[in-house]
Amino acid sequence: MSLNNKKNLSGWLDMSQSLSGVILAVFLWTHLVLVSSILLGEDAMTFVAKTMELSFLSEDGHGYPWVVSLIAIGVGLLASIHVLVAMHKLPLSLQQQRALRQQMSVINHGDTKLWVWQAITGVGILLLLPVHLWLIGSAPETIGPAGSADRIWNQGVWMVYLPLLLCVELHAAIGIYRVAIKWGSERALNSRDRIKKIKTIVSVVFVVIGIASLFAFLPYA
Repeated sequence: MSLNNKKNLSGWLDMSQSLSGVILAVFLWTHLVLVSSILLGEDAMTFVAKTMELSFLSEDGHGYPWVVSLIAIGVGLLASIHVLVAMHKLPLSLQQQRALRQQMSVINHGDTKLWVWQAITGVGILLLLPVHLWLIGSAPETIGPAGSADRIWNQGVWMVYLPLLLCVELHAAIGIYRVAIKWGSERALNSRDRIKKIKTIVSVVFVVIGIASLFAFLPYA
């Protein structure tokens, strides 16, 4: 492969990684907001769940739970694409990992540390997300105050959801920050510290919302 072709391929992979990452991050935050409806009570959560199942289009009002399964499949496919295009930047060989550790021991670069954390949380997501998608996609009719509470607390799935929440939120916030710096204007580059602070605030807010939502399911378990 010629040098120009390699550059074009690398550019295409970078663009695909950024675009898929932004879409997944927006979906994640939307998902957390929808799940947090449990904080407003059982009726609010039930309304959101039924709306996601397109109950307003069904004659009996029960909706179509398989719509949630399709969403889970779509998220899984997009996440798979994101992982595949991101792998070309990961230090997969021992030699690359040694070079990275040596670089980090010599140069104290904040953005490089964020990238390492993004890679670590990405591995966590790779292990935990399929479990979440399978649980939701295989039994979409159980989504709701009682069904979700039973899954989270009685079946012990909180042990998957809690670390997944931390991994996806940290990964997404760092990813959006890096996209803003990489593809943003010169103004964005000059506002690096401000954008980093916003990233931290967004992470804390959504982690708090996510944890509060998990505990809000306890009374329904």
